[in-house]
Amino acid sequence: MRLLNTLRAVLRLTLSAVCEWPSRPIDTLVTVLGFAVVAGILTAVLAMASGFRHTFDIAAQDTTAIVLTEGSKSEGGAGVPSGAVADVIQAPGVARAKGVPLIAPNLLGSLPVQYKQRNLAARIILRGVSPTMFTIYKAVRIARGRWFRPGLDEIVMGAAAENDFRNLAPGDRVLAEGRVWTVTGVFSAGSQFFSSEAWTSLGSLQGAERRRDAYSSLYVGLTSRRAFDAFARTLDGDPQFALSAMSESAYNAYQASEMSKLMTRVGGFFTAMMAAAAVFGAMSTLLVMVESRRFEVALLRALGYPHGIVFTATLLEGSLLGVAGGVVGAAVAYVSLDGYAASTLGMGGELAVSTDTPQVIFHFLVSGSIMVVAVLWAFGMGLIGGLYPALRAARMPIAAALRDI
Repeated sequence: MRLLNTLRAVLRLTLSAVCEWPSRPIDTLVTVLGFAVVAGILTAVLAMASGFRHTFDIAAQDTTAIVLTEGSKSEGGAGVPSGAVADVIQAPGVARAKGVPLIAPNLLGSLPVQYKQRNLAARIILRGVSPTMFTIYKAVRIARGRWFRPGLDEIVMGAAAENDFRNLAPGDRVLAEGRVWTVTGVFSAGSQFFSSEAWTSLGSLQGAERRRDAYSSLYVGLTSRRAFDAFARTLDGDPQFALSAMSESAYNAYQASEMSKLMTRVGGFFTAMMAAAAVFGAMSTLLVMVESRRFEVALLRALGYPHGIVFTATLLEGSLLGVAGGVVGAAVAYVSLDGYAASTLGMGGELAVSTDTPQVIFHFLVSGSIMVVAVLWAFGMGLIGGLYPALRAARMPIAAALRDI
C-alpha cells in the first residue's frame, strides 16, 4: 500500500511538472529541440551505415570469388598479373559454362562526373570487363540503349550513376582516362554496387590505360559455395604468383565494415558533442522548473514524503523531455532521410577517404530498431540531464522553501 502511494505521488508530481511545460514554452521547446537534433543526427548516422552495409549485402553471390594480389583488400589497390589467369583456371572448383572457365578479368579506372542537383564534382568507377562477367552476373541487363562494342571507346552507365549525375545518358560523350567515350546505354544490376559504376570492354580500358600486363581483379564463378576453401588454398600455395582469394560475401562485408565504421565513428563524435550540449540545456531548463515548484516540493516534504519521490519525479521529467525530443528527431529523420540516395564518392576530383575506398551509391535505411536506439539515447540524455536538478530538488530545505513563498 505504501509503495502504491509512493508511485502515485511520483506520478502526480511528474504530471504536475509536465502540465507546466506550456507555461514555459521557450525553455521547454529549446530543450526538446536539442534532444531532437541529437536523436536526428544519431538516426542519420546509423541509417547511413546501415544502408551502406545493406548495399553490399544484397550484392554478394555465394558462388563467386574475387582474386586479388596478396595483401590487397580492395580492387583499387590490386595488380593481378595477366599470366596468373592460366594458374587460376587450373584451381579446383572453377565453374564452366559450355566448357569455358568462368573467370572474368576486371580493370578499374575512373570517370569524372558532375551531380545533377548539386554543383559538385566526383569520380565513379570505370570498370573494364570481359564477356565472362555477364555469365557470372546474369542479373546485369541493359535497360536503355545498347551494350558497348568491344574495342571501341564506348561505355554503358549503371542506372544509379545515370540517375544522379548529369550528361551520362545514351548518346552523351564523356572524357575519362585520356579518351572521349560515347555512352551507348544504361544497365541495371541486381547489385546496387555495380549500378553506381560505368562499364566498358576490358580491351578498350586496357588501351586507354596502356596497361595490358595486369588486371585489378579476377571474378571467378565457383561450382558451389563449398568449393571456395579448396580454391583459396590452391591460390595461397601457388609459389609463382602471390594471389589471394576472398568470397564475394566476405569481400563485400570487409568493404562495408571498414566504411561503416568510419561513418559511425565520425558521426558518433559529432553526435556526442551535440549530446553534451543537449544534456546541459536540459539541466538548465529543469533547474528553472524545479525552482518554480519550490512550494509544491516543500509541501510534499513537509507532509512526510521522502526525498526519493522528488528525486524520481524530477528524473522522470527529464527523461520525458528526452523521449519527446527523441521521437521528434527520429520521426523527422525517417521522413526526410529514409531511402535518400547518397554516395561515398569524393568531391572535387578526390576520393572521400582513400583510393581503396569503394565508390558506391547507396540509400539511407532508417529501420525501426534504429529509431528505437535514437529514442533510447535521448531518454538516457534526459536522465543524465535530470540528475543534478533532481538532487537539488530532493535536498531543498523545507523551511527555506516555505518561507520564500
